[in-house]
Amino acid sequence: GKVVAMDYSKEGVEELKKMGLCHEAFQASAALPVEVLDKALELNDGREYDVSICCVNVNNCEMSAILPVRDGGCVYFFSMATSFTKAALGAEGVGKDIDMIIGNGYTKGHDKITLQEIRENPAIREVFEKKYV
Repeated sequence: GKVVAMDYSKEGVEELKKMGLCHEAFQASAALPVEVLDKALELNDGREYDVSICCVNVNNCEMSAILPVRDGGCVYFFSMATSFTKAALGAEGVGKDIDMIIGNGYTKGHDKITLQEIRENPAIREVFEKKYV
């Protein structure tokens, strides 16, 4: 599959590209869903996505995660800023038959998985050390 990432800042997009964890990355505000939709579809040859993961900490970003996803696709909301009322009514309002998953922030063994990812991936480790060490 193709992984496309988005960040609100030019620096964030450059960092995503440098890490090599996505095929494409673009700059947009998640609070502007039509802009996100247009840019996301452009980078995927006009095709909608199977999965969208919303992990922003800003209100009113639900539709940016929903609009680019195909019917039968999945949107994973992993943000405490998510309004599930807006997400459910928004998806219904635009006629999207999608699965919506609520991330609760915990999975068994997450600590070991995270540390192993940092050990195995120099790009992730560099970003982690730059931000937190």
